[in-house]
Amino acid sequence: MRSWKLLWSSLIVLTLALAPKHRLATGAEENADLLPRLGETTSEYEARTRGLTRPAPPSSPFSVTLVADSQGHFLVEPIVNGVRLRMLVDTGASLVAISREDARRIGINPLSADFRATVSTANGSVLVAPILLKEIKVGELSVRDVPAAVFPDNRLKVGLLGMSFLSKLSHFEVAGGRLVLKQ
Repeated sequence: MRSWKLLWSSLIVLTLALAPKHRLATGAEENADLLPRLGETTSEYEARTRGLTRPAPPSSPFSVTLVADSQGHFLVEPIVNGVRLRMLVDTGASLVAISREDARRIGINPLSADFRATVSTANGSVLVAPILLKEIKVGELSVRDVPAAVFPDNRLKVGLLGMSFLSKLSHFEVAGGRLVLKQ
């Protein structure tokens, strides 16, 4: 009886060894070294994969994943009113904030009299021109009618994608150096 079990298990091992290798159903065979191995403990897995680059989760039409830069900032190039701008995602900013130069690029040219709303910034109070942006697109995400503020010349180095945009999403989350935006 024992010899039959040994013979049977040997046949199974031989069959598996000769069988064609199956591809990973996820299509991530190039990242197979990131997958846990059979019988591997969590600490062994962590030690083996430490320092390996993990791909960002795929973005779907309803979500976008951003990876933080070396300083932990999330820079993005959204399409604002049909024009690509460079912005920093800022959950501490109440509004989307754009420079006067970027406002001109998207076809908005506020007059001096339009700078009538006071906002508090880390550098003190600033008079800004309140505007309503028709659309902001980040990847496949699209948000319409976004309140924003145009900052006067030389008061804003990079635009801020603030809460007036983020709050219109169904969800956003920061974890592990990634920011996930969901519509």
